[in-house]
This record gives sequence, structure tokens and C-alpha cells, in this order.
Amino acid sequence: MSTIDSNKLVARRYLEQFWNGSDPTMIDEIAVADVVVHPTPGETLQGRDVLVQRHADLHFAVEDMVGEGDRVLVRWAFAGKHIGSIMGAEPTGKQISVGGMNLFHFAGGRIVEFWVNADDLGEMQQLGVVPVS
Repeated sequence: MSTIDSNKLVARRYLEQFWNGSDPTMIDEIAVADVVVHPTPGETLQGRDVLVQRHADLHFAVEDMVGEGDRVLVRWAFAGKHIGSIMGAEPTGKQISVGGMNLFHFAGGRIVEFWVNADDLGEMQQLGVVPVS
């Protein structure tokens, strides 16, 4: 198996096992301890604990995956129930679905950094935080 294929497998595990699974501690297997996360433009978080704290009741579906060198880009869609505070919005209990992409950077077969580009506006509109015009 090539390094790119191995990295794709880890990226898939991040979405399908960490987020969709029942054991968020499995992040220890696929990401370095001081993983750097860019969940929104201009925001930087660091450490696996940040990911575990953000773990929520969501279901991700991998729609496309492309890899080159030490990077893997995944286009995904998620659906879930809004049960925790996100971007200043208190829990509403509403069902939401959002699309987006993660760009993962790998070293030694583990995630060292990644960027998220998601439809945050669409999410906030579904939650009723931002009006639909």
C-alpha cells in the first residue's frame, strides 16, 4: 500500500471512526498529540484533547478523496442533531446537514495538521441563528 493510500485510510478513519464511532479516544491512534486544527478561517486550535472536546453526535459520509504527497483532501457531508454549543449558538435540538472539506497534512502516517472548509452559513441558517434571505 502506498503512503498516499495509507494516508487516505487514516483520513477516512478520522471521519468514519472518530466522528461516526462511539470511541473518540481512538484519535490517539491517528493524530499526533499536538495536532494543529484550523476549524474556521483565522482560528487555530492545538492538541488531540481539543478534538475530543468538540466530538459530537454527527454522522459523516465521505464523498470524495484525493491525495498527493503528504496531503489528503476529503469532501464530506454530515448530518446530526444540534445538541452542543457551536459558533455561539446554544443547542436547538434541530437536525442539520452540512457539506464541506478537510485538507489533512500527514507525517509518519499520522495527522499533524488539518484545515476545515464547511458551509458554516448554511449551518447557522438551519439552526435559525442567521435568517435565510
